[in-house]
Amino acid sequence: MSEVFKIFLKQGIGAPSTPVVKPGDAVFRGQVIAVLDPAKLSVDLHSSVTGTVEEVTDNFISILKTGEVDESFVKLNQSGSVAEIVRRAGILGLGGAGFPSYIKMATKLNEEGYIICNAAECEPVLEHNLHQIRENPKGLLDAMTIAMEATGAGKGIIGIKFKHRDDIKLLTGTIKELGIKHIRVLPLRNVYPVGEERALIRDTINQLLGTTQLPSEANAVVFNVETLYAIGDAVRDGKPLIDKFVTVAGELKGLDPASSKVIRVPVGKKVGAIIDEFGGLNKDIGEILLGGPYTGKRGSKEDYLTKTLGGIIVTKPFKTINKEPIGVIQCACGPLFNRLEQVVESMDGTLVGHEICKNAVENNGTFKCKDPGNCPGQAEKVLALKKQGAKHVIIGHCTDCTNTVMGSAPKLGMEVHHITDHVMETMDRPHMRYYDETQL
Repeated sequence: MSEVFKIFLKQGIGAPSTPVVKPGDAVFRGQVIAVLDPAKLSVDLHSSVTGTVEEVTDNFISILKTGEVDESFVKLNQSGSVAEIVRRAGILGLGGAGFPSYIKMATKLNEEGYIICNAAECEPVLEHNLHQIRENPKGLLDAMTIAMEATGAGKGIIGIKFKHRDDIKLLTGTIKELGIKHIRVLPLRNVYPVGEERALIRDTINQLLGTTQLPSEANAVVFNVETLYAIGDAVRDGKPLIDKFVTVAGELKGLDPASSKVIRVPVGKKVGAIIDEFGGLNKDIGEILLGGPYTGKRGSKEDYLTKTLGGIIVTKPFKTINKEPIGVIQCACGPLFNRLEQVVESMDGTLVGHEICKNAVENNGTFKCKDPGNCPGQAEKVLALKKQGAKHVIIGHCTDCTNTVMGSAPKLGMEVHHITDHVMETMDRPHMRYYDETQL
């Protein structure tokens, strides 16, 4: 059966890559189809399938798959430094930000420096990083060793939520079995956003960076689990980044209620094709959420899988509040205002106020939290919304900020809603409200 894959030229935070193929060209799985501009933080792109190029635009390359997707691929040139191999592989941060990994890999650390692995699986519902650890713990340790040798770091830390006890036991047991001396597992609090880069550095090596500082200033480089596996694949096997692990969950006919499944998918596959492989959508849904409950974006069956997409969650319908006035508090650790506004509309609310967490610092149009996950209190912002007539407040806050909103809003007669509510209801999990480390 023919299937069209669409590879977007802009995959991460940088500029679009430059196509090197044209319509009608035959391409093979793993073949370079677009090249990076190092000055603009782009990455090389590869065809994830064997097929024929159908269309090349300023935004994407579409490829008609003509063969079965198998484990074969065009191997990378593996000469040169690890950073060069990672650059050729087109690897970028697979935790969502999409920063080119070859730049991180070229960082020069010292014997006191750290490679820190983000294994927090910070967003609820998503579990594709833990899935890879369970399948191949040795592969993660091999990749960390590669990163440590490439950067000169003398130490490695895997940060993982304390609640994942079996995974911690698996990793520590594998470390012991292999006789690895310079990598250790460090349990983290079961809170959001413990996997945020600066929060992870703070909680593992006890250094809180400023909102504009880079991890290198703490003598550290941070990679998430899936990025490290991709680095290991490139260096060990010459495999470019052409496949993505994805958590699929929610209102799908082929899934049990409140369950999820992790799959590996070629980059560029249509979201609708993945949904169809799970039997299609249930009758009544709220939205197709691409990403995690906190920072995901509303999508559709017409979207395509990118390198940074980690979740496809089909939710139950939203709770409605019948045009009642609602205010929003924007948090640096959660969704942007337009996402909050979108959910207010889906709840049939009337937006009357917009406040920003006082711990959020603006930098070039984006917000960073002064101390991710540690809240200074939200009573002032809640009171401001109350004065603007809000009977409801919707937040996308971290665990601690959410807890502080609950300390004031109900006392003022305001009902609290969280950006994750409809997802948690879909998955039959409790709402995010009070500080409870058993929830995440």
